[in-house]
Amino acid sequence: MRDTLAKIAAVPGRIVRNTSVATRLSLVVLLVALVSLVITSIVGLRRGGDLADDVLRDRVTSLGAARADEVERYVGSLELAVVAQAISPSTAQAISDFADAYRELQAETPSLVDGEAVDEYYVDTVAPALSAVRGRPISAASLVPRQSAAVHLQANYVVPLGDGGGLLTDAGDGSRWSELHSSLHESFDEFAIQTGVDDFYLIEPDDNIIVYSTAKNIDFATSLLTGPQSGTALAVLVNSFGDQPEPGIAAIEDFTSYTPAGGEPSAFVASPVITDGTLAGFVALRVGPDRLNSITTNDGSWSEQGDTGETYVVARDDLMRSDARSFVEDQSSYLDDVSAAGAATEDQIRSMQTFGTTVIFQPVDDKDVDAALDGEPGLVETTNYLGSDVLQARRALGIDGLEWAMITEIELQEIEEPIVDFARNLLIAIAVFLVAITFLAVRWSDRILHPLRIISTNLRAVRAGGGIEQGASSAALPDGSPKEFVELAGDIDTMLETLAARNADAAGRASERRHLLRRILPPQAAQRAEAGERNVVDQVAHATAAVVIIQGLGPLLRAGSREEARVLLDRFVEETDALAKQRGLERIRLTGDAYFATCGTVRPHVDHAARAVAFVLDVRDLVRDLGDDDRVVSMSAGVDSGPVTVGLTGGSGLVYDAWGSTVQRAADLARGAVSGAVLVSASVRSQLPSTFVTEDDAGPIDSLGATIVSGRTSDGEPVR
Repeated sequence: MRDTLAKIAAVPGRIVRNTSVATRLSLVVLLVALVSLVITSIVGLRRGGDLADDVLRDRVTSLGAARADEVERYVGSLELAVVAQAISPSTAQAISDFADAYRELQAETPSLVDGEAVDEYYVDTVAPALSAVRGRPISAASLVPRQSAAVHLQANYVVPLGDGGGLLTDAGDGSRWSELHSSLHESFDEFAIQTGVDDFYLIEPDDNIIVYSTAKNIDFATSLLTGPQSGTALAVLVNSFGDQPEPGIAAIEDFTSYTPAGGEPSAFVASPVITDGTLAGFVALRVGPDRLNSITTNDGSWSEQGDTGETYVVARDDLMRSDARSFVEDQSSYLDDVSAAGAATEDQIRSMQTFGTTVIFQPVDDKDVDAALDGEPGLVETTNYLGSDVLQARRALGIDGLEWAMITEIELQEIEEPIVDFARNLLIAIAVFLVAITFLAVRWSDRILHPLRIISTNLRAVRAGGGIEQGASSAALPDGSPKEFVELAGDIDTMLETLAARNADAAGRASERRHLLRRILPPQAAQRAEAGERNVVDQVAHATAAVVIIQGLGPLLRAGSREEARVLLDRFVEETDALAKQRGLERIRLTGDAYFATCGTVRPHVDHAARAVAFVLDVRDLVRDLGDDDRVVSMSAGVDSGPVTVGLTGGSGLVYDAWGSTVQRAADLARGAVSGAVLVSASVRSQLPSTFVTEDDAGPIDSLGATIVSGRTSDGEPVR
């Protein structure tokens, strides 16, 4: 009896031992499926509705937060871009040069042809267009500029060409302003394109005259203090800085209707330009709502927000700052709905239709706006601006100078529909799943292990150090293997092949990047860039800056010898770089006709001043060799010693530069020197050995304490 009981007790063990893995897998799958279905049936029906509701609520909240962060980053990037332009010495110089050229035009009487062209443009084009969009007559006389320079520049750069051509780089009027514009416009226009702004302004500080603009609208060349656009948002923003603004700051002006842009909604970001503690002018950006709309509408795709969800920005004035979803999808139907709901005035509806946007025209319930800006609970059920019951997530945006809130909402009806569908579909799925899982578990369990084992073995070999190209060996799978696993193995093979190719490509690109960095940056700077540093600023207490101005390119360009001028400049730069390397100098930048170099900033040299002067004298000999009877080229140069700030800046767009009073003084000496002269400061002269020949009389520039270096004595050996 005892033996019988023992045998009976041993039966389950034998059954388990004799059961194949495939059978065990089938039983486990069935058991898990049955348990899961029981639990799902009991709990799912009770919690499914709450779960779906929570998911949608979390989605609305997280989506609103993500879009809010993106808007804050976008505005921050505009502020960083305008500050970067404001602190650049080249920007200050450009404002000064454009302002001087503007004053030259102001001293001249505009031609009768220019005056008539400007008057006709405002009477025939500008005033009628503004009257049409505003729905009331606009007088052209109130918009036409009267300053001589403004008339001249607008006639040449604002009034459209007879053939309908676009903006000009050089109007061919022979003015100094046009010459400056021809050399600087391309870089400023590229900055505006890369930043994604509608216009970029340079504004002089005395009368707040826009001395440069990329877009050349009717605000160009006018005064923001006394001109026709003196009351605009741009004028208010620039005036807000006062007479002594802090350097390195940016301010923003909210969207408003901007007349020079045809009345379209425009926002502005501006920053003061400070040089040696003095206000040198302002830089400003004009932006439309397109980029903001792109963020809030996800480039016109609302797949994450369902059929009725939307995200928009609204300001303290209870007006939208980005487009409504329904307006983007069907403008006509949206306006009909707004009119029927009384959600906007007739003027606001007309403006939305005219300008094709709801920005600054569509009102939003002030209670929702105030609640969002005052930090009240961020997820509520409320009624939106069109009268629909919605679940609404609110968040105030952390942007200095703007009282904006991000609102994300979805209609409650859409939230409730999935809950009902979930309960119905759950019951159907349970029945189908029981039948399907039983059949599949028995039929496929036997076949599933072998192909997976092959794939797993091969992948372990890859992980253990085998070549990536070995892959999952889809060809090794036995005939009749499930299609899914064959495809899986094939996909893994493809993925590993792609990974191998990308690894090789990445290694090649890394090598190319290191080679490029070592070519365009000094060795130490290249090493720091390769190490991952992106924003490094060092102060060198004792160094020398040399600035060389090459003269004679202008006549070549005016004579139509652009290719010859380019070849000449390329040769000059190539040979000057070689001379700089020979003397131990590093080229910092090449701006227009100016070559900037420093000695002692990257590698210390006790004789940095002598090296720099010797380099400049070598360049003077080089320039003499470049000239001939057909082309007359010359140079002037300035050298100064003192503290120099050098930096590797720009984030992903690396820029290596040097700046400070020493660099600026060297540039001033170079610009003030006569053709062929080499001017050095008193600091440099005190460091020069007796082998250099100097002249005490520096001419008009002598007030700066400059000395002319005319050469070296016959027994003076070059500084190495």
